[in-house]
Amino acid sequence: MPRAVWLENRTPFAAAIHVQPDAEGQEVLVAMFSASFETPKQDRELRPADEQMPVAFGDVPFGDPVRSSNRYEADIAPVKPAAEVIVNGTAYAPNGKPVREMQVGLNIGSIRKVLNVAGDRIYDSGSYSPPHPFRTMPVIYERAYGGTAPDGRVEQRNPVGVGFHHAVSADPAVKTQAPNITYPGEPYLSPGDRPKPAGFGAIGRGWQPRIAYAGTYDQAWIETQWPLPTRDFDPRHHLCTPADQHLPRLAGGEEVSLVGLTPTARWSFRLPRIIAPVRLIYDDRVEERAFAPDTVIIEPDLWRITLKARLSFVTRRNAPALREIVFGHVTPALLLARRKGKQYYSPLGGDGTLRDRPVWLP
Repeated sequence: MPRAVWLENRTPFAAAIHVQPDAEGQEVLVAMFSASFETPKQDRELRPADEQMPVAFGDVPFGDPVRSSNRYEADIAPVKPAAEVIVNGTAYAPNGKPVREMQVGLNIGSIRKVLNVAGDRIYDSGSYSPPHPFRTMPVIYERAYGGTAPDGRVEQRNPVGVGFHHAVSADPAVKTQAPNITYPGEPYLSPGDRPKPAGFGAIGRGWQPRIAYAGTYDQAWIETQWPLPTRDFDPRHHLCTPADQHLPRLAGGEEVSLVGLTPTARWSFRLPRIIAPVRLIYDDRVEERAFAPDTVIIEPDLWRITLKARLSFVTRRNAPALREIVFGHVTPALLLARRKGKQYYSPLGGDGTLRDRPVWLP
């Protein structure tokens, strides 16, 4: 039985550890970090949120877990092959005046994404009505093209949506019979149209094209591999957003602009940079790693953004063991004491945290 790893968090942010097996039966330890920021003045000035978003060990749906898209996805993925940006938001009509149609947009790094938002439409006499005026519209997959038809057929790209063979949305609060959310240039004008499901949020683990990366789970897997993960699992399955929301990497400091997703019409800010170090204390050494975000969750309705990062380690036999992870600025004396397995004590008092050093930069 491998020795448990202790996680010491000396920052205002959230951190946790999860252990899972890989396809070879080796234990993989995943250290997960979550840093939330908010802007009380509803402008560019961000500060650490009073209430930090916790590390999620399971998916968090918008509603009924069986019939809902996910608001947040579990943070336990050991690695993400790219960085991604999630936006959980609402379209706001300009100046609060009802509109039948508008556009919303996300701009960060190489991502330039625009979605079309239309009011509710009803199907009657072979065609759809004009969009009904609206002031606000949730940008969720329950309002995008997709759904499960009355005869049981499923739009595998978005089983919870609306419009697929006259499917109604999985959300009973959605009354429209045509998608509210579409890509520009892909209008939904008739029941025969098959546009890409459009949104800014997380797509389900079992939806296409994501499910194609999950690997092969067949009788051979049951007989030779179960309960371990399949050997042909592709890490791209851990990416929970459409490909047009992926970035090669995130460093912090990127400029972000949201259009149409706040009552103020535009929200622009710069991603914070987490500079609190992550120290890995092994039996024979101490290593330092940086907080390298791979996921950004933007919640305009809350004026909140959250950066997610992770580190993963495979347990190796006959190798110096990882004993502790320290997140934050601490004294060299504390690190030395922890490496030697001794109790830390300072004649000046305190717990070894260097509170005069910033943990983030705007």
